[in-house]
Parts: sequence; structure tokens; C-alpha cells
Amino acid sequence: MSAQPSRYLSTYLDDHLSGATVALNRVRRSSRTFAGTPAGDVLAPIAEQLEDEREFLVATAERLGVHVSRYKLAGAWVAERVGRLKPNGHVRGPSPLSALLEVELLRGGVTAKASLWDALDELADAGVEGIDRTRVAVFRRQADEQVASLTALAARLRRPVLGGRD
Repeated sequence: MSAQPSRYLSTYLDDHLSGATVALNRVRRSSRTFAGTPAGDVLAPIAEQLEDEREFLVATAERLGVHVSRYKLAGAWVAERVGRLKPNGHVRGPSPLSALLEVELLRGGVTAKASLWDALDELADAGVEGIDRTRVAVFRRQADEQVASLTALAARLRRPVLGGRD
């Protein structure tokens, strides 16, 4: 007999799917905006990875019989679009500060996502069926690599942006 997922799993996966939706949209946009720069070079492959991870989350939720709230996903999509309206110190075009802030925000999200992979692995350990542990392990290692890449990129962006030169 397999263990049943907790009643809170639906909300947990909904929240992570919402975060994945926001992150994917922002990273896609940022990788296009900063194409041909160090930021764009790091963000483009991460965008592809995030798309694969999000698809896996949707499929996992379906296998677990978890209801995914379309309203929450739509709200996340709208929130991401509204978040683009923040002032960046430039009237036209992206500010160098925009790349740094995007990278720092994404790094925080990837760190949180690593906890999701840990949680899914623990659920599989507890006997919950429908979780592809092999893919979870791949995504967990990928999250560590993403954090390392984003940390290095933030360090590279920080000095020219915050170092006192305009």
C-alpha cells in the first residue's frame, strides 16, 4: 500500500507552480533583453531548464491527483507582468541594475525550488507513488548548478553596477 499525499500538497504544488510560472516568464524575458551579454548567456539555458521543470511539476501534480488552480497560475502570470512596471532608473531600455536585480531574485527562487525537489524526494521515500525520483534528483542537482551560476553572475554584475561608476 502506498502512502497518500498530505492534504496540503495541493497548495504546496500550486504555490511552486505559480513561482515556476513567474520565474519562467521573467527569465525568458530577461534572456531576450540581455541577449549577447553575460547575463543573457547565463539566463538563456536556465530558461530552457525552467520550462522542463515546470512541465514536470504539472505532470507530477496530475499523477498525484492534485488539483492545480488555474486562478492561482493566472494570478502569478498577471503579477509577473505588473512586476515589470517597476522603475529602473532609466526612461528607456533596461538599466544595468535591472540585470543584477533579476539575477538576485531568480537566485532566491531557485534556492526555494531546491526545497521543492527535496520535498518530492522525501514524499517518494515515504511511499507516495507517482513521483519520478530519477528526474527529481536531476532537477535537484540542476538547481545547485543554477544557484552557482547565478551567484557567479551576480558577483560579476555587482561591481560595475554598484561600484560607484555610472
